[in-house]
Amino acid sequence: MRPERQTMKERHKQIRDYIVQYTITHGWPPSVREIGEGVGLESKSSVHLHLKQMADDGIIKMVPGQPRCVTVPGIMIEWKGDTQNEEAD
Repeated sequence: MRPERQTMKERHKQIRDYIVQYTITHGWPPSVREIGEGVGLESKSSVHLHLKQMADDGIIKMVPGQPRCVTVPGIMIEWKGDTQNEEAD
């Protein structure tokens, strides 16, 4: 038996939170495939549909046709890179 479907707003929040966490961790936004894997969506077309709806609602910003171009308005993410070798300089 399939679990109950999440409401669209719940799924959008889940995707938004995943984008923010991934960007903080890696220093760049996730790919469509990575978003799908991160939130449990198997189809890239499903991820694209959610991203388009979220962009239309102003939840995210995207540059169509560009990979890893998803940003979350109002969220400033500063990534300082690998700081392990700072003392060697």
